[in-house]
Amino acid sequence: MIKLLIFSTLLFTPPAFAKKVRYELTANLQKVNLSGKAEVDFAISLNGLIPSPTLEFTEGDDAEIVVKNNVPGEELSIHWHGILLPPKMDGVPYVNTPPIRSGESFTFKFKLRQAGTYWYHSHTNIQEQKGVYGAFIIHPRKETLRADKEFAVVLSDWSDEDPHQILRNLRKDGDYYLYKKNTMRSYSDAFAKKSLKNHLLNEWQRMGGMDLSDVGYDAFLINGKIDSQIFDGKSGQTIRLRIVNASASTYFNLSLANTKMKIVSVDGVDVEPKDAKNILIAIAETYDILFTIPENKNYELRATAQDGTGFASTWIGSQNGEKVFSPKMTDPDPYMLMDHGAHGATDHSKMDHSKMSHEEMMTMMNSPFSVDELKAKNNTKLPEKAARYDIKLLLGGDMSRYIWHINGKAIHEERTLKINEGDIVRFSLVNETMMHHPIHLHGHFFRVLNKFNDFSPMKHTVDVPPHSTRTIEFLANEPGEWMLHCHNLYHMKTGMARVVKYSSFSPTREIAEIQKHDPHLHDHTYYYGMIEAASNHVQGKFRASRTWDELDLRIETRQDFKWNGEGDFFFRHWTSQFFNFIFGATNFDKEERAVAGFGYTLPMLVKTNLLLDNHGKLRLDLEKKFQWTKYLFTDADVTFRDGHNTEFEISWMYAADWNTSAGFKFTEDSIGFGFQYQF
Repeated sequence: MIKLLIFSTLLFTPPAFAKKVRYELTANLQKVNLSGKAEVDFAISLNGLIPSPTLEFTEGDDAEIVVKNNVPGEELSIHWHGILLPPKMDGVPYVNTPPIRSGESFTFKFKLRQAGTYWYHSHTNIQEQKGVYGAFIIHPRKETLRADKEFAVVLSDWSDEDPHQILRNLRKDGDYYLYKKNTMRSYSDAFAKKSLKNHLLNEWQRMGGMDLSDVGYDAFLINGKIDSQIFDGKSGQTIRLRIVNASASTYFNLSLANTKMKIVSVDGVDVEPKDAKNILIAIAETYDILFTIPENKNYELRATAQDGTGFASTWIGSQNGEKVFSPKMTDPDPYMLMDHGAHGATDHSKMDHSKMSHEEMMTMMNSPFSVDELKAKNNTKLPEKAARYDIKLLLGGDMSRYIWHINGKAIHEERTLKINEGDIVRFSLVNETMMHHPIHLHGHFFRVLNKFNDFSPMKHTVDVPPHSTRTIEFLANEPGEWMLHCHNLYHMKTGMARVVKYSSFSPTREIAEIQKHDPHLHDHTYYYGMIEAASNHVQGKFRASRTWDELDLRIETRQDFKWNGEGDFFFRHWTSQFFNFIFGATNFDKEERAVAGFGYTLPMLVKTNLLLDNHGKLRLDLEKKFQWTKYLFTDADVTFRDGHNTEFEISWMYAADWNTSAGFKFTEDSIGFGFQYQF
């Protein structure tokens, strides 16, 4: 039960009255079945609720929120997303706030100097995915928008798999969840969709295709449910929906039956009203929309995952009236042609829609609403006399190895980005990847530069589309240390983050001490294994990997070798997505040799190793995977050695999931049948 204590004695703070509003939130481990498929025991609830309780305030209130951690053996934190507050109240453990240890509590106290729709969530490890998120509503002192009713609408994604295991799976293979999502790209599927040329061109550019999501989810939820009736209303009533995308890694396409939604506020800040039939809401964004209930109709608000793998619905209107469904979203094209050489080529701050052709304009009109169309209600131009500081931030990564970074470095390599108080700081966010990145800056609002120039909108989170550039700027007037990160939970966890530190700011002794133990400083190790057993061939591969370093072990025996063993033990240091140095040892033909060389990914996604051993002998390995259908694939490996015959292994395998496959194994001298297991 939420304990809300509003002090009856109002504390006078000119020029307005302020009241203290107190909430108590208690975190507990809880068994839940949110997907309708399985009960899990790893969920974390606040006051027994997922999503967490909606917290409501009025602008000018003094918020006092007590958070108690009853989760056994696990630390907890709460970040107040989009709220302007002192650094210690921000809620990022080991950066600006102490962690809340098991059995302990922490009291957050801050004055609310803004109004709007915001939210809160855990900033510890991957707890947000376990259910620690909720809406945070601040009503203005004087309402500027009229509505008969208003509701918080919290969107989220849910997996019945423990989030820690999800991260381990992604580090084994960034495409781990393609089978579960039914989004496996293949030559036959590309041919059927008349996209084989695009598929081959993407491979030539060493790209696997457009990546819209990483994780295969079991459910998408609105206020914790797959399908629900949020309001049984009367015709003519004006409804305000305060929509929060609290998902861990899902963008949603929002639609409301077959009608337009009037957008009135984004990220808590009022904007010039704009009608839209479809809104692409990025992770961590909020949108406020208005609409009027029609007579005897029940409208479906549908949130469809951007990758098309599912949706959640809630109904608004007359519960007994005619149901008006939202149209089904068109499935995304997994074979969209991408230009690897055009990193960040589309600069959204310079787009001029007046110069578009008719066809381009029609395409844009049918596309989801985005920040490019947002216009601030008031002039947002920053002071011209302030010093300006431009910083380019390259958002990069490698989907196959599942590492993410900024300017080529993960946060454990380069934690801090320093700025000066009083400067106007401009970040050019250049997305060099094929995924959307929702970038959030704690403790600030920034201008997102678009075609409206002096009326560019103010936001706290901005979507940076694939191969695009977004430019944001803000007045550095909130001294402290603040996280800047991708709000895809798994991207942030694997490196795409920084701490923005004011050069004049020094943390308290307490915070400085806990910063020494910041988990962001550690490069974590992840493991992968594979065993093949066929009638003519047995092989094992094992890998321990960090962001840029790997240890690879391969052990093999074949009928061709009279069942004598061979193997490799390599240390790899990656310098880029496609290049790595190799040092190690190899055993072949009953002889051990030291080797050194490099690995490189060629066009068509052909992986190579070129090695020189301590006897001066060269070895060249070539490897490629051919995905013929969703379930049928071929692994082709060819090895050339000085003074030895060429070796090859070609498989024809059937796989119903990522872990297990079975089929034929062909070598230069034999054919066998067996299975492969990855773990």
